[in-house]
Amino acid sequence: MPIYLNEQQAAELVDMPAAVGAVREDFMAQGRGEAVNIPRTRLAFGKRRLNLMAGGGRGGERYAIKSYGSSTYHILLYSAEQGLLAILEANLLGQMRTGAASAVATQVMARPDAGKVALIGAGRQARTQILALHAVGCAKEVAVFARNRDKREAFCAQLATQLGLPVRAAASAKEAVKGADIVVTATNASTPVLMSEWLAPGAHVNAMGANAANRRELDPQIVMRAATVATDDVEQARNEAAEFIDLAAEGWLDWAQVVPLHRIVAGEFRRERDAITLFKSLGVGLEDLAIASLVYDRAMASGRFKPL
Repeated sequence: MPIYLNEQQAAELVDMPAAVGAVREDFMAQGRGEAVNIPRTRLAFGKRRLNLMAGGGRGGERYAIKSYGSSTYHILLYSAEQGLLAILEANLLGQMRTGAASAVATQVMARPDAGKVALIGAGRQARTQILALHAVGCAKEVAVFARNRDKREAFCAQLATQLGLPVRAAASAKEAVKGADIVVTATNASTPVLMSEWLAPGAHVNAMGANAANRRELDPQIVMRAATVATDDVEQARNEAAEFIDLAAEGWLDWAQVVPLHRIVAGEFRRERDAITLFKSLGVGLEDLAIASLVYDRAMASGRFKPL
């Protein structure tokens, strides 16, 4: 019989270093041909929409389906032998696994000495992006820009206290990005918030806020300038990565140039110090499998949770 974990229970069972490790492990498994990702499907029911995504791996023994509407998120975790193992409320887990994927990409794509981070955005997803970078030692100081000044100031104060890092509020996105080793965009913008000319040589970009064909965070020149362009799932990117879709339609981007993250993690990457690198994060079902398996295993080991 399955167990049910609500948001609070899931939060008590997960930490960011472990989440990063679990996500990395599943991308490594995909690189070995031992895991698969099923791209997101968006189902319309009049004005309502249901989103579905899935991933399978762990030696073929586990698979997960994530479903969510406007404000509720659930992961259904299955075992090939036992059937349904758990139903997990997954708003926080979604934020953490997305941050974890960016951290995995940053570890292998950014310069080894990278530590100066620029963050555009100050929402919940922005917070977990920095928590994940900090967990892997890639955030030593942070500059933040968000349009709402009060929100920006409060976000910086909270993050500085939580992590014990220098976190400053920047007056503009351009100011935040100046001299940064790592740039994170975590917005719901429909037009670019990050310009190519702002990027320092050797900068790594994690663009994670726009995962729909009508939303764009990046100046197209960033994609064209990047020596390596990666994403967590190329098939999903063909439907959701507007910055790639636009350039491909105009003949400026060959989809063969877009590298899946599992190949990067598997070691198919060599960095040139001054090269720009880009990870376009969409959020995929394989990441949900990773964090759901982590939480479930910890829940069962604790002995605190009874089957439904």
